[in-house]
Amino acid sequence: MNLSKRLFAVAKEVPPNSKIADIGTDHAYLPIYLFKNKRIKKAIASDINKGPLEKANNNIIKNNADAIIETRLGNGLEVLKENEVDTIILAGMGGMLIIDILKKRPDILKSIKRLILQAQLDQKELRKYLHSINYKIINEQLVYEENKYYWIITSEAGKEKYEKEIFYLYGKILIEKKDPLLKQYIKEEINKLNNLLRLLNESLTNHAIKRKKEIEKDIKLCEEVLKWL
Repeated sequence: MNLSKRLFAVAKEVPPNSKIADIGTDHAYLPIYLFKNKRIKKAIASDINKGPLEKANNNIIKNNADAIIETRLGNGLEVLKENEVDTIILAGMGGMLIIDILKKRPDILKSIKRLILQAQLDQKELRKYLHSINYKIINEQLVYEENKYYWIITSEAGKEKYEKEIFYLYGKILIEKKDPLLKQYIKEEINKLNNLLRLLNESLTNHAIKRKKEIEKDIKLCEEVLKWL
């Protein structure tokens, strides 16, 4: 089974012999791939919607994976019991939704060795939340696929705090390893912000003036990151 670049990047973060929960599994492509590559002992594949979960079940049976992968219908971590899994995957959803899901089951997190999180939005808020619950970020990946950027954050229990705001904004690990995709992303962001600035220069309203100051600040932050890359 071939995975998308995004899901393959997520799969790389799963430790060997893990017991995983893939929350929002959709068609269960990720746990099936991990099963076929003998990376997991057990998987719980959950989804909030019946339709995708039925397709996931069919895919699991077709791949003879039903002894290892179990499907569950439900919302977030509500489908889990304590000590059932050691790795949680939350991929393809917004950062604020991921935070909300994690907040609802602190009891589950006590036995979790690794969180693998692929947030579409609000990565800064997610990084800050992980630090607030004493989870350190051990790896980050940036993937570019079908004209979109995808951020994969891998986290384990441990105290950590970033000293610079730009590390929360764009990922300390990505900045320190001078990730070429991050450089590409930042340059594109600067171009977008400069285009917005040109449009706002035509307006003299109070809102436009305030927005211009915000954008100029964002451009300076981006330029600061570029110096690191």
